[in-house]
Amino acid sequence: MLKQEIEILQKGISYMLGGGSGTMTLEELLVLEKYLEIWICNIRSTKMDIMFQEIQFLRNNEELLKAANKYLQEKMEGNTGVTDFASFATNIQNDSFSTFSSTNY
Repeated sequence: MLKQEIEILQKGISYMLGGGSGTMTLEELLVLEKYLEIWICNIRSTKMDIMFQEIQFLRNNEELLKAANKYLQEKMEGNTGVTDFASFATNIQNDSFSTFSSTNY
């Protein structure tokens, strides 16, 4: 049975790529359709997982940028030195890099 499924899939691939020497039977087409639907579901699921990870990464970056913005606004109100900002910017970049590298792409 597995051998028959493999033959149908190989025949279907060859048929879809235009290299098929013959036509496929209705039963073969129905089996191929079933497998294509399964593959599409798997692809969509993987795509959704990746999109969710990207959204989480962007949300984390948004929080970092909000914190940096708040810090800068407070510093502008207090009119403090530039050296504090330089160390803060370095910390933000390091935090952003560690957040990015911890996501699973």
